[in-house]
Amino acid sequence: MFEEYKLIIVILFIAVVFIPVTWQALQRRKLSPPPMASNDRKLFRLWRSDPQSYERQYGEMDRHYLEAQKEKNRNTD
Repeated sequence: MFEEYKLIIVILFIAVVFIPVTWQALQRRKLSPPPMASNDRKLFRLWRSDPQSYERQYGEMDRHYLEAQKEKNRNTD
């Protein structure tokens, strides 16, 4: 009897393991982190866990980075 349900058990196990991981990956893809957080795993984790703390520590640098990128784009046009 167990042999008949072996395939179903394996499929359920795979679904239970991979559905949450896939869901988290899809949710993370929808996020748009600040420039510094998108390039640094430590800063990304800080931004995800405590956005206000990230803003206090790195918000000014992000704004300067975005201004520099805008200026760079204006100069190349």
